[in-house]
Amino acid sequence: MDTQEHTETSFQERECFLIIENFALWEGRVNTTYLRNILGVSRQKASDLFALYQHLHPENLHYDASLRGHVPTDEFSPYYASGHIDDYSQLLYRSGHPDYLSIFDAGFCYLEAPLRNISPTLVQPIMRAIRDKLRIDIGYTSLSSPEYESRIISPHCLVFDGIRWHVRAHCGKSNDFRDFVLSRFNGEAEFEGPATHTVEQDERWNTLLDLVIQPDPRLAEEKRRLLELDYQMENGQRVIPVRAALVMYLIQRLRLDRYDQNPEAQQIIIEPECLKRISHYLP
Repeated sequence: MDTQEHTETSFQERECFLIIENFALWEGRVNTTYLRNILGVSRQKASDLFALYQHLHPENLHYDASLRGHVPTDEFSPYYASGHIDDYSQLLYRSGHPDYLSIFDAGFCYLEAPLRNISPTLVQPIMRAIRDKLRIDIGYTSLSSPEYESRIISPHCLVFDGIRWHVRAHCGKSNDFRDFVLSRFNGEAEFEGPATHTVEQDERWNTLLDLVIQPDPRLAEEKRRLLELDYQMENGQRVIPVRAALVMYLIQRLRLDRYDQNPEAQQIIIEPECLKRISHYLP
């Protein structure tokens, strides 16, 4: 392989380097077999990609003959992987075809939520409207209005809250920015010209908050310390930056939208002063 100075990487190379770093980081070993079976490339291509990573970042891995693979060095520092286990789990889930599972036997279970089936033909016009800053006329239904009705919206972002996909958009009917559940759109979208409201005007979207969580003070000290470790808290608290428009979704994911009388069931709470500060943005 030509090891001339290589400063720019292609999408396939970055995808490969992400795989290398995730397996090195989370399993402590990686070799070209991972690349061949996940990316579906030839043995030679996998070797070339691996060699390129080694050339660009020689300090990260060294070969261990007993493990028949490369292992992270003491100086290992990921350039492409985030270092979060979620990335590793998504990689296993995305690559969970039979060949992969039979070779790696990952020992990993991914619980899939009952996500709504969303048609690509529904998403395409919404993405075009986001990209080109257009208004669209599309049918929508809600719990308050179960019959489909026409809505003219100016969307600017798709949002995944961990369970459902939403469209953040300006609504002509309410003359305000709202979240629309993506699966509740229906019918053929019609473009209505340039958007009259854009993301720069979405005040809640552009307002950044700090959600501060802490162990439930009703718990014994040793249990509070355990929760501090679980949630990587510092000085008994964890600060999570979030957009005001999305703070309720984060609170729901943390199961903080209701207060449990049992402190062992509650576990964590929103810090009282923080709750006062963000109350304006809650239902």
